[in-house]
Amino acid sequence: MAWPLSSPCRGAADLALTQALVETVTLVTFVLVLRRLPSAIGQDHGRRHRIVRAVIGVGVGILMSVVAVVALGSRIAEPISLKFPELAYEGGHGRNVVNVLLVDIRGWDTLGEMSVLVVAATGVASLVFLSRRSSDMPRLGPETERPRWFAHRKRMAQAPIEATASAGVTPDGAAPSQEKGNQRTPWLLAGKTLAPENRSIILEVVVRLLFHSAIIVSVYLLFAGHNIPGGGFAGGLVAGLAFVARYLAAGRFELGEAAPIDAGKLLGFGVLFAGGTALVPIFFGVDALTSTWFEAELPVIGHLEFVTSTLFDIGVYLVVVGLALDILRSLGAEIDRQQEEDHGDESSPDDGIPGAHKVNTLSHTPDEPTPDTPATANATERSTR
Repeated sequence: MAWPLSSPCRGAADLALTQALVETVTLVTFVLVLRRLPSAIGQDHGRRHRIVRAVIGVGVGILMSVVAVVALGSRIAEPISLKFPELAYEGGHGRNVVNVLLVDIRGWDTLGEMSVLVVAATGVASLVFLSRRSSDMPRLGPETERPRWFAHRKRMAQAPIEATASAGVTPDGAAPSQEKGNQRTPWLLAGKTLAPENRSIILEVVVRLLFHSAIIVSVYLLFAGHNIPGGGFAGGLVAGLAFVARYLAAGRFELGEAAPIDAGKLLGFGVLFAGGTALVPIFFGVDALTSTWFEAELPVIGHLEFVTSTLFDIGVYLVVVGLALDILRSLGAEIDRQQEEDHGDESSPDDGIPGAHKVNTLSHTPDEPTPDTPATANATERSTR
């Protein structure tokens, strides 16, 4: 037999990798949704009928387990899955049974599932965006594009530094440096937009070091998944988790800097690209989704094989990455923006807004009086009267 006996094992490893990635992305999605729910949602009905609910849950689980066991035991014919390793190697020219099955043997099902993902992402975005679905991620552009508290916080944070620098000293008592290039660059581009109590320097450093490596690993899984565990779906999930890390480390502005593209357009382009590669074989007189492969000997790389179904897998990769970005933009960045607007209407630009810095008053010594603001001046005048 030409195909290796280890193919079923590699299929199991592929399923395990995909399952772990899917569970991780699902956990992040649940966390993004739960943070918007009221904190007292379970106080009224949380303790009622607990025993009844537990009995119903256990009963449904036992029933479905019995159905699965009976269905598997009632099989009388030889399952077609036993032929999958041979079909994957001889027909799809690949040793990863799961990946070849998705992009070659049952590619039409995969194309339909991609369309379902696009529809689901569009539905989630329609529920979150209030008026219209914005096309771009929020980015660190001009100050008018930043939150209202950002420009105010920046001016208040730089005022003591500029005042002491004009006097010939820096806040720490040293002489001011003439080189602007000595300013420390943040680990992440949007890290300084977060409040100090919401920042984690360790997380920013780890994300900065691992982000590009994760993207490279995702591309490797994409192109190597035809013969080893991986593929476009697993690679897209790895890339999506890399963007999740950027968002969790530095917020929605960091997500915009990491992926300044329209997630909806990426989803649509992925589906069109996969559908186009499925239709190309028709122009060569064969059925749709028919794949072939090319082999070559390269001087440095050596023996190289390329299967045309990898192009279909690239479309799957783009759809999964677009789905992850769309979820982060809808359930993450857009909800953050709405919360900032809600807090901005109820509080001042520098107090009570998530992510806003508090003004640093360390430049005034305890013995020196703080300059009176209009509010304190009016209060003093009323007390004098």
